[in-house]
Amino acid sequence: MIVTYIRSSSYNNYEYCQMQYFITYVLGHRSTSGKKAQLGTIVHKVMECLAKGKKEMQDNPKKKKLTIVDDALEKIDFTTSSLGTKTFVSKLLKMSYEYYSESCEHSYTPKDFAFCKDLVDMALTYNDGQFDPRNRKIVAAEPQFDIPIMEDWAKYEYTMPDGKKIDGRLAIKGTIDLVTEVDDGVIEVIDWKTGRRLNWATGEEKTYEKLCVDPQLLLYNYAITHLFPEYKQAIMSIFFIKDGGPFSMCFDKSDQKSFLEMLEKRFKQIKRNDFPKPISQERANFKCTKLCHFYKNNWPGTNTSMCQHVEDNLKAFGYDETVSKCTREGHSIGYYEAPG
Repeated sequence: MIVTYIRSSSYNNYEYCQMQYFITYVLGHRSTSGKKAQLGTIVHKVMECLAKGKKEMQDNPKKKKLTIVDDALEKIDFTTSSLGTKTFVSKLLKMSYEYYSESCEHSYTPKDFAFCKDLVDMALTYNDGQFDPRNRKIVAAEPQFDIPIMEDWAKYEYTMPDGKKIDGRLAIKGTIDLVTEVDDGVIEVIDWKTGRRLNWATGEEKTYEKLCVDPQLLLYNYAITHLFPEYKQAIMSIFFIKDGGPFSMCFDKSDQKSFLEMLEKRFKQIKRNDFPKPISQERANFKCTKLCHFYKNNWPGTNTSMCQHVEDNLKAFGYDETVSKCTREGHSIGYYEAPG
C-alpha cells in the first residue's frame, strides 16, 4: 500500500482493520462519525476555546475585552472577568452543541446535551480544577504538526497507478489537544478522551503500563520535541474523563528511539501489504456490523457494501487497478477526499 504519512489514528486503524485503513487512508473515502464521537467533538471544542481564551489573556495582559477566533464557532467575545465564569462555559457549550448538532446527520435529544455538560463539568472540576485550561499557562491550543522522519528507512518511492513516480520521506501528522507549561523548561501535553479506556483493536483495557507504550502518546512526545525544542522535559497526560481520569507519563530520549522502531515496523507492514484484509471475512464481527461505516453503507449504484466492493475489486483487478478504479469512482460520486 502507498503510505506517505502516519497519524496516531491511522497507526491504530491499521491494527484495527486493514481494509478500513485502505479505504480511508489510501482510497480517501470519508466515513461518517458516530454519534458518540460527535458528542466528544462538542466537548473538545469547549475545552479548546477555553484554552484559546486563556492564551489571549496571556498574550494581551493589558486588555480587558478580548476575542477568541475559532474555525467552527468563529468569533467569541469575552472579558477577563467573564472567562472564569460558569456562564461563559455554558455559552461555549451551547454554541458548540448547536454548531455540531445542526451540521451532522444524527438526531440529538436533551439527554445528549446533558451528557456533554456532564463531561465538561467533570473535566473542569477534576481535583479542584487541575486540568481546567483557565488554570494553566497555555503554550498552544490544538497545535498541528507535519514532521518528516529523517531516518534512512523513512524514504519512499512509489509508482502510482497512472505511472507517475513520487518520492519523499514518511511524515507524522496530527493535532494535539493542549500544550501547557508547568515549570521552567517543562511542558505538559493534555489529550482529552470522552470514550472508554480501551484498545479497540484488541478489546483490552488501557492500563498505565500499556499507556507507557501507547503509540499515540509516543508519537505526540516525538512531535512535541520538534515543535517546542526549547522545553527539555515533557509530561504526557491522557485524560479519560468518564473512564479513569488522567494518566500522566514522562518520556525521555530512549522512548523516542522506541517510537521510531515502532513507526518503522508499522510503515514497512503497510508498504508490503497489497491485499488488505477485513476484520472478518464473513463480516460477522460486531465491529463490522455495528461500528463500520464501510460495511453499513453500500457502494453507490450497487447492492454491495463499500467494504465488500473494494475487496471484490482487489480480487478481480489487483492493487493498482483497484486504487485507480475506486478513486476514480470516488471522485465521480463525491466521496473521495485526498489523503493527507
